[in-house]
Amino acid sequence: MLSDPILTTLEKIVSLHDGIAEPASESILNALLTENLAAVLSLPEEVTFTTKADVPESVFVTYHSEVLNKLSDLLTVRGQITNLGVKFEGHLKNTGFEKILLEKLVPQNGLIRYIDAKPETTRYILCNVAYTANAEEKRIGLVSFIINELTGVTPIEIGDALFWEADRISVEHTPLSIPFEDLLQLIEHQGAILVDKSLENWQAKLTRAKVRDEERLKAYYNTISSEIHQKIVSKHLIGDDKNKELARIEATNRELDRKMLDIQERYAMSVEGWLHSAMVIHLPTVHIQCELQRKKAKRTVTAVWNPFTKMIEPLRCEVSGEAVYTFYLDDIDAKIISSTVWQS
Repeated sequence: MLSDPILTTLEKIVSLHDGIAEPASESILNALLTENLAAVLSLPEEVTFTTKADVPESVFVTYHSEVLNKLSDLLTVRGQITNLGVKFEGHLKNTGFEKILLEKLVPQNGLIRYIDAKPETTRYILCNVAYTANAEEKRIGLVSFIINELTGVTPIEIGDALFWEADRISVEHTPLSIPFEDLLQLIEHQGAILVDKSLENWQAKLTRAKVRDEERLKAYYNTISSEIHQKIVSKHLIGDDKNKELARIEATNRELDRKMLDIQERYAMSVEGWLHSAMVIHLPTVHIQCELQRKKAKRTVTAVWNPFTKMIEPLRCEVSGEAVYTFYLDDIDAKIISSTVWQS
């Protein structure tokens, strides 16, 4: 598992372009590039990337290296969408789900009743969101997450569904049933969460540097103002002489304010993100119909059992969007509400 943001981005981009990338350590990534990607990066097809300068027979990469600049150009591609299906060799049954449903999905102030279950195809949308961040330097990155089209839950895991390439099959493209605006909102929301998380360490570093420079600046200009004040006191200045020195203090304070604004601008981070590509994955699953009830309010919802994870997936809070197994229901239409929202 890589934690280095540069190598993590490299690993994802290589995989997106049908290459193979495997981490050898926290600072080394071995990659087998496709012929086209190798040509774009001006590298051999078999290559080792590293963020340490002393690794022999490797390509040293930083945010200022030529390789990252070329990868940045690749990430400017927007909105590529592909479709694929996945075979499941086992038998998808339609019985035996009542007990696990009632154990897994738990309304805290209402009832849940099992209705039926049947095998159905569920589409999952694998989203790759690229971003550039600018502060003292420019950084690029790529975050990925999966949305269940039916339930809207994200991020969601699909187990080893994509592990075996032999199980992948071609499928015809059909329009998504989820409204475009809803899908866009899900992508923007989850993408922003993951991009912020990937930039946490850098943001913390910038904040520490900003605080350090602000403290140094304040100390320097406060010393000047203090010396001027001491001069007024020690020399017993009055009248125009005193006013002249007080004006110097005011000018010093204005200069400090200006310098502080410069520091804020220097360490401010601007981030731009966009949907680089998406893959619509058609998985064989089981749809479990169940009824939620709160007082007189009733509604039917569909839960999904994924054979690749062998788990019932969570439902989605209809206020915050978070995935929930334990939840509350409102009195009007049994809307699903997370514990966090309910208790706030």
